[in-house]
Amino acid sequence: MTAPEPALCARDLAWSVEGRWVLLDAALAVAAGSVCALWGGNGAGKSSLLRLLAGLVPPDRGQVALFGVPLADVEPRDLCRHLAWLGHEPGLYLDLTAIENISLFAALQGRPASHRALADHLARVGLHPAETRRRVRGLSRGMQQRVALARLLCGEQRVWLLDEPATGLDAEGQRMLAELLHGARSEGRAVVVASHQFGFLRGADAWWQVRDGHLVAGVPA
Repeated sequence: MTAPEPALCARDLAWSVEGRWVLLDAALAVAAGSVCALWGGNGAGKSSLLRLLAGLVPPDRGQVALFGVPLADVEPRDLCRHLAWLGHEPGLYLDLTAIENISLFAALQGRPASHRALADHLARVGLHPAETRRRVRGLSRGMQQRVALARLLCGEQRVWLLDEPATGLDAEGQRMLAELLHGARSEGRAVVVASHQFGFLRGADAWWQVRDGHLVAGVPA
């Protein structure tokens, strides 16, 4: 019986900056309904790998495929429909409220949602109703991160790429994040998370260390 095609697959990825190899011959496959954790020291290349997987930068060589289709052959609109990206910064509109931010994002995704549905997404990440009506610039960094995580819930992307999603989150927020990832797995999403914090990732299905430009399977000590 043929194994199903991975949701996201990278083969022989190599990427350099000013003649220095940041990543070399990196390869991984992420199945639908699984969470893959990337770890490593600062500057190891975790964020660079995520950006390559998201198609934000092209590799010097190698290939990334989304559901078996090379990213180079995927139309940008289709890529946004299937793949969600959360960078190290939340990327919110500071003069909009929390609920206005995710409402705008849902509309841009072609999935306008009711006020009730949007409020439910924000409640799921632990924001109280009064907080959802505040301008984002008045929220703490942790609260802004919760809004960014709620934005993920507005789309139907089957692949999530998350760079340091626990930034600014307290212990309660990290428990919420762990539940969010568990829910994503249960919904059949493929999730890749780069982080230097591991508590919320205890249930990850695969662990990869980015070390000296290479990907090495293994759980942090």
